[in-house]
Amino acid sequence: MRDRALAAEADLLSRYDAALALPSVTADHALSAKLTAIRAEHAAHAAAIKQGYTPPSAPVSSPAPSSPGATTWSPPATTDTKTAVTALAGAEQHAASDRTADILAADGTTAMLLASIAAAESGHAALLLGASA
Repeated sequence: MRDRALAAEADLLSRYDAALALPSVTADHALSAKLTAIRAEHAAHAAAIKQGYTPPSAPVSSPAPSSPGATTWSPPATTDTKTAVTALAGAEQHAASDRTADILAADGTTAMLLASIAAAESGHAALLLGASA
């Protein structure tokens, strides 16, 4: 579960890096500041997941869980700010759903960490969707 959560955080970090590199995002100082702050929270999530964790020596082969009826989310290629922000919100919602599903199989400490991360990701999605409206 921690490996999946780390992979999801790395994916979100790369998505934020790509969005922050868009000229239209760079030109919008308020949006750039918001995305930079959310990106920093994902870096903190990754650090928290790594704390006290020793990854298994063999690769984890179990697939990431998905909510019933959920589809695999993939971002559109874009340079449009609104589309990029909407895509980030979708990635946040997908990650929150996956972390919530992981909670059911996690030990107490890991479940609390994943719940906190899932809540933050849901909050990020709400903030982003409010920004794109």
